[in-house]
Amino acid sequence: MATYKSLKGQPIQVLTADPPAPVEGQVWVVAAPGTASVMKGYRLGAGTWATGGVRNNASGALGGSIIGTQTSAVAAGGNISGTVQSNAETYNGSAWAEGNNLNTARREIYAAGISTAGFVAGGDTSAGSTGQVNNTETYNGTSFTEANNLNTARNAGSGAGLLTAALAICGGTGPGAPNFVDNVESWNGSSWSEIAEVNTVRVRGGAAGTLASALYFAGQAPPGASALTELWNGTSWTETADVNSARTYVGSAGTDSSAALLFGGGSVNTETWDGTSWTEVNNLAVSQADNFGVVSGTNSLALSSGGESAPNARSEEWTRALATVSFDID
Repeated sequence: MATYKSLKGQPIQVLTADPPAPVEGQVWVVAAPGTASVMKGYRLGAGTWATGGVRNNASGALGGSIIGTQTSAVAAGGNISGTVQSNAETYNGSAWAEGNNLNTARREIYAAGISTAGFVAGGDTSAGSTGQVNNTETYNGTSFTEANNLNTARNAGSGAGLLTAALAICGGTGPGAPNFVDNVESWNGSSWSEIAEVNTVRVRGGAAGTLASALYFAGQAPPGASALTELWNGTSWTETADVNSARTYVGSAGTDSSAALLFGGGSVNTETWDGTSWTEVNNLAVSQADNFGVVSGTNSLALSSGGESAPNARSEEWTRALATVSFDID
């Protein structure tokens, strides 16, 4: 059962029956004669996956981000039949449309969105992970513009967008990216600067940004898949609750001011982060083998697409519907 803490601060109405048309955030107590009082609220409930639009290009190892408005997404780069791509597509919530290309074709890139734009950085210009780059491109909803470079060229890491900043987390260099990069860089809208390192270096993990913090979770850490989660508080990284299923090549998204979503990684399993722990929830319809696909989060929607081992054009949308939930009074 949920707790009232998640809606704390809302006025509590005393009613004799559930309201016929509740609104988001409404909290009430049903106090009918002869019945036990129960506190209830109307908020976003559990999420589910549904088939989304089909991309125009069946590519894997691409990157994606929200665009500043948080109502659309962009997917860029990737790999098709051994050829590294520069093409980009935008998603309006129902369909994909081809847009202006990246200036540099690349795969396994860092991608994230902040309040004003999306960006891609780093990545690999060859299908064999031998051409790591450090250049950055920002996306304004129409086109990509080259910006200041990362301090360290890398690929196979994770990008996380905060409200006004973004992070490029870990990654690798060399053929197959076997040389792990443990440092983290922060983007302030115009340039990158190195910040505190994570406690455990990993590649091909998941990352999600909230308003002022970020999560880095799962991924590949010698000698194999990891279940670790680390939380960034703006100053340092702290290890917190592990994911339930260790995995790598994962998809991830931030879904509201404090929550995150983990999915794929050669699995249909989906987990949500509530600020304290991970919970297994409704699965993807189709396992994205070695999913390194597009991930884009809005307040109540995330997007999964792509897949590295078997590149494809299908997408799935994660949505959370409003529902009446009962609360413990604590």
